Amino acid sequence: MVSIISIFFGFVLLMLAEWRYVRFSQKNQGKNKPEHHVPPLPGHTALQVPGYVLIVLGMCSALLHSEQNMKLPEYMRTVCLVLALTGGGFLVWTVFLEIPLGAKKSKVPRGHAYARGSYGKCRHPGFWCFLLFSISLAMWANNSLVLISFFIANVLNLLLILLQDQYTFPIQFVDYREYAEKVPFLVPHFRKQHR
Repeated sequence: MVSIISIFFGFVLLMLAEWRYVRFSQKNQGKNKPEHHVPPLPGHTALQVPGYVLIVLGMCSALLHSEQNMKLPEYMRTVCLVLALTGGGFLVWTVFLEIPLGAKKSKVPRGHAYARGSYGKCRHPGFWCFLLFSISLAMWANNSLVLISFFIANVLNLLLILLQDQYTFPIQFVDYREYAEKVPFLVPHFRKQHR
């Protein structure tokens, strides 16, 4: 139960950071003005970091305090562990490394959406990485409560990215609306990427 509460409040802090960003930009630019790139908001990271920490602590707590109560064969648990490690690696890549490294390499101007790599396939590839990571990890734990907790985390993650996609990112990136017209929200397309 503590793990679910921790995960829930972690995502609440992340959503609060996004809401605060939107409110700050509206206050500074006026509600009827065109959307423009807004500089980093002071204190934005101060809400995000504890949010991420609570989510990680909640997930770790769920794993550490669980006993196996599902009847998954050992070879399936091994497959799930490999999938979880793969998903975790891709999660770190897509969320923390791909955009800064790719934008620098492709010379994407500051305040513009990065539309290459996995972000050229769908706007939120990190969703799929987190889903693969968390659900595979829950299956490896072989515990139904961990599976429920991590499923809830994925629902909350979906709500967070809906908030970002509709409100925050169009403010952060001047060309986000055009990017959103070319690149699907979640279901990746595998056509040649737009340049």
